[in-house]
Amino acid sequence: MGKGYLGTGFSWSESRVLFEIYSNQGINAAELCGHLNIDKSYVSRLLAKFEEKGVITRKLVPGSKGVKKIYLTDLGKEEARRIDRNGDKQISAKLSNLEEEDCGRLCEAMALIEEILSKNDKE
Repeated sequence: MGKGYLGTGFSWSESRVLFEIYSNQGINAAELCGHLNIDKSYVSRLLAKFEEKGVITRKLVPGSKGVKKIYLTDLGKEEARRIDRNGDKQISAKLSNLEEEDCGRLCEAMALIEEILSKNDKE
């Protein structure tokens, strides 16, 4: 595996942005900033870097004042899938080393987290 987050050659924050684009093809930079709560200038630099690497394309929205929709290229889609696969492998490896009792405790803790977070949905 290469350097970077999950052996991808991308940093954690780059991977996060790349995966957000993968999940929301056609998103624009302002929406991306809002979804991830990150700085506009940072996103701008990152998108330029991604474009240079050939992982994204940006297409001007007709009739807009410079708004561009962001799409992953085939290379970008493969990189996003690789991030996802490597994350799954990492989690599987960690879980496979747990004792049965610890697995049970972990599941109980996750159920509690889900219960607490879902309270906000009901309000």
